[in-house]
Amino acid sequence: MADFRTRRIRQRPPLKLFKNIKDGLLKAITALSKLNKKQWSYVLGVLSIFIAVVIVVKVSVGIYNAIQDFQFRDLIFSMGSDLKKDDNGYTNIALLGDGGHVRDGADLIDTIMVASLDFKNKTATLFSAPRDLYVKTEKYGSAKINELYRDNKKKLGETDTYPLYKDVLSIITGLDIQYYIRIDFSAFVEVVDSLGGITVDVKEPIYDPYYPNDTDSGYTVFTLDAGVQEMDGETALKFVRSRKTTSDFDRASRQQQVIMAIREKTLAGDALSSPRTIKKLYDSISKNMNTDLSLRELIALASFAKGFDTSNVLSKVIHDDPSREGGFLYTPERQYYNGQFVLVPDGNNYDLIHRYADLIFNKRDIFLSPAKIEVLNGTKESGIAREVASNLNRFGFNITNIDNLLDKNGKKKLIDKSFIRYNSWEVDQSGTVIAHFKSTLDALSGFVKGDAIANDEAKIDDKVADISIVLGADFNK
Repeated sequence: MADFRTRRIRQRPPLKLFKNIKDGLLKAITALSKLNKKQWSYVLGVLSIFIAVVIVVKVSVGIYNAIQDFQFRDLIFSMGSDLKKDDNGYTNIALLGDGGHVRDGADLIDTIMVASLDFKNKTATLFSAPRDLYVKTEKYGSAKINELYRDNKKKLGETDTYPLYKDVLSIITGLDIQYYIRIDFSAFVEVVDSLGGITVDVKEPIYDPYYPNDTDSGYTVFTLDAGVQEMDGETALKFVRSRKTTSDFDRASRQQQVIMAIREKTLAGDALSSPRTIKKLYDSISKNMNTDLSLRELIALASFAKGFDTSNVLSKVIHDDPSREGGFLYTPERQYYNGQFVLVPDGNNYDLIHRYADLIFNKRDIFLSPAKIEVLNGTKESGIAREVASNLNRFGFNITNIDNLLDKNGKKKLIDKSFIRYNSWEVDQSGTVIAHFKSTLDALSGFVKGDAIANDEAKIDDKVADISIVLGADFNK
């Protein structure tokens, strides 16, 4: 890497120099974009982007001390290059985390996620695939998903193996994935410590007597109380890696939590205005990460992150409990997989996961603003409403009530034709009825046949569902 030096300019430059400054920065970015990919990588979301940007401006150019009031970030963000997008206008990135290449199991990928960014609506979805998920591919072989790097490293080369996860995650989710970013845990610890720690709301207490020690030759006890916790790098790493006494699915959720905590600490604090902190962060990431994002693409990603509201983030995990949202996996007999514990998709294909992925990636507003949904049984068949509600819950719909359809006298009412009734709506100036939760109604049409009609008798209060699914005798026909 080139050795850029800074110098102090004693005279405050006139405004006419700003154009020259911008031209110089563009030339610097063009040169830096030709560097080795390892030097521009991921720090759990968008952190590395900010580091790269500020290093270019405050260290490479050497004019920070001269023009302290100038908003460099606004200038840099204007130089980003358009990111690749899928047919729906989303940028999808495979996020990978591993332990580096110096310990036992070092070539196993511990963290496997997809981040899907909607620039137009400023929303994002984080989707985690469990590392025990068994995948079958013609190109990369069949194995647990976390073993694919190890199995293909010799054939593809150390750095050229990571991109295979774009292909594999595309197979699992049905998404077109444009980029990948990989970080090892050494950088993770150093980054969190450089930020002065992070704040995380721990949902459940953790007691793990089987956390690997520093040499991977034994165990150490890791405990953490529930509640808001301040974590240094080592604690944060243990928090995202511990799984022996919880589950791999819980761990995936914790990893998503920490990603957002790092982002919040970076943007809320003074990390991006302290050259010393920037230097520490840059040193941590430059040698421990890989990505196929160019520098100008990283800048565009940083521009998105700058004004991003974390309330617009969906965090989703697939697992093996069909009674909960995301339960589309199951555990087969070990004898069929060389004695290994593995997870495979329900139905031995990805159809259900693709259907779920379509909702969480392409119809995110049904999760960001969830409608209250009730399922009412208007058939002779007992338990059908509960069965339908369970399936909808599996796909993430917000089911708040399950009951029989009743007439005005409180007796069960039987109907022939199923329908979906929306109880929350308004009338525009032309007299047209406008349903609230239109996206949810559209999504439900793929699960329940029947017309959507307005309920002109509903009184909207906390006790009334926004949408009622009414099942008739034609439901199973």
